[in-house]
Amino acid sequence: MQKNTVILCCSLLLILGLGAVAYWELTKDHSQSIKGNASIDWVDFVKLNGHTYSGLYDGVLVDRNDITNHTVGKVKFKVGDVVTNPDYRTKEGDAAFLAIGTPLYEVKGFKPEELVAAEDTSRIGGYRIYVEDSYFKAFNQRSFKDLPFDMVSRIELYKMNETAPYRTLVEGEQADFIHLLNSGEHKPSYMPNNRNGDPAYYQMVFYANEPIAYSFSIADDGDHVFFYPWDLSIVDNRIRTYLQE
Repeated sequence: MQKNTVILCCSLLLILGLGAVAYWELTKDHSQSIKGNASIDWVDFVKLNGHTYSGLYDGVLVDRNDITNHTVGKVKFKVGDVVTNPDYRTKEGDAAFLAIGTPLYEVKGFKPEELVAAEDTSRIGGYRIYVEDSYFKAFNQRSFKDLPFDMVSRIELYKMNETAPYRTLVEGEQADFIHLLNSGEHKPSYMPNNRNGDPAYYQMVFYANEPIAYSFSIADDGDHVFFYPWDLSIVDNRIRTYLQE
């Protein structure tokens, strides 16, 4: 009788234990688990001091001296290529692609809750620019049609993934270059020719007396030269004389 009682008690304890584990699994917060089975396409972001900043892909820092010594914060965790849980909720110190320990700096002329920068020697200007999300819409009026053409003081051309310009357009060339771009034919349905490989891509940087320059890509697929002022636009082939070294 005593033996049966002991067995019964052990069985009850086992059932209660298994029930508690099952309840914990059902009710626990899975949002901070980094492992899952999803492939996540992260946007370039960083979260600091209660603010979320997004990478400004079409912005180039004009003067490195505008980077202050004041550190706004540092990256604590890199989610890109690590987090595969689609329910993961980003938290303070998280960044999509910046390495752990990367400092974010205040930039002259901007409040830290508006814009910050992280050093990145692979970028033109040497820094990656991040704009606070609530400020992004006001700041990011940066399509080609919004470029203040009358204020452009310099145009530099870069080969894709290079940080030193291979050509700087002089004053007369600048006006003609801008004219060719503005005279492009709107062709949103155009499919670039990839038969002989990917098009040759270049980066155009327009300096307009602002701390952040305007950057746009332009490509030559052998048939046409095109860029994206908004939708795709095909440019007169004469622009190749400027794209050549």
